Amino acid sequence: MKQQIPFVQFQNIQKSYDGKNLIVKDLNLDIYRGEFLTLLGPSGSGKTTSLMMLAGFETSTSGKITLGGKVLNQLPPHKRDIGMVFQNYALFPHMTVAENVAFPLTVRRLAKSDIQERVTNALNMIKMGDIAHRYPSQLSGGQQQRVALARALVFEPRLVLMDEPLGALDKQLREHMQLEIKQLHEKFGLTIVYVTHDQSEALTMSDRVAVFHKGEIQQIDAPKVLYEEPKTAFVAQFIGENNQIHGTIASIDGEHCEVKLADGSLLKALAINIGAVGDATTVSVRPERILLGEAAKSCDNLVSGQIKEFVYLGDHIRLCLDTCGSDHFVVKIPAGQFDGNIKFGDELHIGWQREYTRALDVMD
Repeated sequence: MKQQIPFVQFQNIQKSYDGKNLIVKDLNLDIYRGEFLTLLGPSGSGKTTSLMMLAGFETSTSGKITLGGKVLNQLPPHKRDIGMVFQNYALFPHMTVAENVAFPLTVRRLAKSDIQERVTNALNMIKMGDIAHRYPSQLSGGQQQRVALARALVFEPRLVLMDEPLGALDKQLREHMQLEIKQLHEKFGLTIVYVTHDQSEALTMSDRVAVFHKGEIQQIDAPKVLYEEPKTAFVAQFIGENNQIHGTIASIDGEHCEVKLADGSLLKALAINIGAVGDATTVSVRPERILLGEAAKSCDNLVSGQIKEFVYLGDHIRLCLDTCGSDHFVVKIPAGQFDGNIKFGDELHIGWQREYTRALDVMD
């Protein structure tokens, strides 16, 4: 298979505002043409700063950013051929929908006939051709975000950047817009770099997700790989719901290890990101991988615990148990597989297989 050439490259990028503390630390990142890449992380992790350096609204302290092989560092934002969508829409209130969408073309001094054609096509693309004459104040939040999206795409940029574009929308509208943006990405082959702190949004929309923490990428992978195969305790905790069990490495056998818990019991795990025998480790296991009762007894790891919380959520049951050194050990069981006789306060066996048990580093 022919190796793809990166379309965007961050090379040894650092960013500091005070000359001492690095907000972004030695960022090396390749982004490919036609890719939907999401930068995901909590507030202060460096994801938005990285996006703004790519857009040209922030300058890097050191390192190089390229787009299509061309160095961007000294180029002003309007010469980078990049479309930008902001969380607050950033529409001009005194301009109509059509005038807002036309703005990038007007500043590029395109012919009036070309501007009219492109604006019409862009508004039809977002299904808003019939309200081109309205002003932003007359639009809903979802409509304003569509206009902002059309404005970012109308001049056919090589790259589209989106900074938490759906953050101001309600849940139902946000989920609808996620699908719309993903459909536009696939239909037009757009290259999109998207910033969010919402992990479900990242998993839904992205080809790949880069998880940021303390100015560094902890892991970059396809959504399914990130969820099923986290490489650090931070990624396991940040992506989806996860049980973290603290222990020490008792033995290592190639790709496998045994972890000793505080009560002396042993868990069998995959040795993913660990030190030596005797070192502390965090064991990660997803709640939906855990079995109850008789089904648990054939598992590699078998423990018992008392039910502290019992919640019916329609399609599944969520249990919290006191076990493995935690009083909030979560188990998710499909509603159709649940034994109705189990109740709050019961003591029961739970188990899971070694292949779903990941021994990782210890979070700071």
